[in-house]
Amino acid sequence: MAAAGFQGFEMTWRAEVFAGAPQQSSAEAFGTLGVNFRARVPL
Repeated sequence: MAAAGFQGFEMTWRAEVFAGAPQQSSAEAFGTLGVNFRARVPL
């Protein structure tokens, strides 16, 4: 992320958001995850 100018990049949450859903097998086949992240752009 440094090339994009971000600093302090961190992943704050990660989960298999399709667990238990009818699309679960498709999501697993493609490695689909829900992710929250944060970073800052220096002034």
